[in-house]
Amino acid sequence: MTRMFGVTAAAWMAGQVSILRFALDKWDADFAVRIEDAYKWLFHAARGGEHAIADPQGPKDWLDREWAALSKRVEDEPLIAALRPDGRIVRINLRPYKAQGGDKAALLDAFIRSAREFRDDASSFELLWKLLGERLKKASAGPLTAAEWERLDDSTRNEGFPAIHHSEEYERVHRPGYRVLTGEHARRLQDTLGQEPPRRPRN
Repeated sequence: MTRMFGVTAAAWMAGQVSILRFALDKWDADFAVRIEDAYKWLFHAARGGEHAIADPQGPKDWLDREWAALSKRVEDEPLIAALRPDGRIVRINLRPYKAQGGDKAALLDAFIRSAREFRDDASSFELLWKLLGERLKKASAGPLTAAEWERLDDSTRNEGFPAIHHSEEYERVHRPGYRVLTGEHARRLQDTLGQEPPRRPRN
């Protein structure tokens, strides 16, 4: 019996289908989601944040800039948003995290640890993306259409399906600022909110 990542191939496939169904339900409730945002969601759900830590200094510089420039909290923005039904990968939104007293250094550490610990699965993303295309050929899902899927597929496939940016509409509506973490690390951060951050030695 064929096994993938410790489970049977059939169970693995069922897991991918459940991830897509979960995502479609979430997208249906968000009028700002476009095909780029669906791609990015599935990319993170399957691959975590490993692509963002190739440069050791990059994650710190990126977080420093974004943290300093954060706007006021967006109404109804959750602290944590799951990207999969099993909760293994989530987005932790920076605005509510900072507003609740979250520690920037702890977030950076959790982000890097999450990226290193989560098993990056390129085959999972490619299957999820293919399943989305097949689903959209049967029926559109709001602004997500087969034509839009084909346009983005054409522009990303030859590049090996890289990480991409959010759509302009999603950026305008949500002003997204988050980090992709494992559910375990996100829960640990959540448990620290409201507590005094650890003292760090002076240089």
